[in-house]
Amino acid sequence: MVPSKEFLRYATQCKHMARSSRDRGIKDSWSSMAERWLRCAALAEANEAAARSRANDAHHRTPVASAAH
Repeated sequence: MVPSKEFLRYATQCKHMARSSRDRGIKDSWSSMAERWLRCAALAEANEAAARSRANDAHHRTPVASAAH
């Protein structure tokens, strides 16, 4: 599974737990955890995009002709 999508799934689960909780402290804890998972998802997506970009650049890079002596 793609890490960013998995982290988003965790955030959604935490949000659901926050909504279903009646205790304010527990609700806040679940909400805080959801925010952390969202930050993780954003960082993972940025890393995934950078990796795709590097791979794309490497794939489209023209080889340098070697000098024959």
